[in-house]
Amino acid sequence: MTARHPADFLPADVAERAQQALGRPRPAAPAPEPVERRCAECMKLPAKAGLRVVEADADAVCDMCGSSANKRAALVMIGAFHARGLKRLLVVGGGPGTAEDLRHLLAGEVEIRIVDGEGHRNAAKADADLRWADVVAVWSSTILSHKVSKLYTDRRDAFRDKLVTVPRRGVAALCTAVAEKVNAPAG
Repeated sequence: MTARHPADFLPADVAERAQQALGRPRPAAPAPEPVERRCAECMKLPAKAGLRVVEADADAVCDMCGSSANKRAALVMIGAFHARGLKRLLVVGGGPGTAEDLRHLLAGEVEIRIVDGEGHRNAAKADADLRWADVVAVWSSTILSHKVSKLYTDRRDAFRDKLVTVPRRGVAALCTAVAEKVNAPAG
């Protein structure tokens, strides 16, 4: 049994007044260690310094991805970009809804340009886009006319290291394909 100090039996208001009378600030309670609950997929991602990561229950929302497959895939892609020192993504194709989702998910992390798959594009604009981008994702299964995609894929010989064809729809599919391209060994 541990002996207790007589001050342990004082009411909190009396202890507070005594501390003030002695001119000492009340000792600060230790700050609780920040905890981040994550789904099984996000447990693989690196944690920020000073955070304790714990696996979330099956019915709990992940603090990192919000239990969103799109956000989880975007976080993996962002991590791949950061690890390689890349900053700019060009997406050729996709609809207005997916474009907005991508802009929102990548905001502040990856610069993004999206080429309307049905819009008018010329070779000079396409060439400038290809030179600007670190990675070019041609989203083949979305709204994308052949005359637009051809402007980007015809230059495959000069920009092979940047190009990735995304054969499936959905933001998560695009982010996953781009992350795989970025993480693939050069060659």
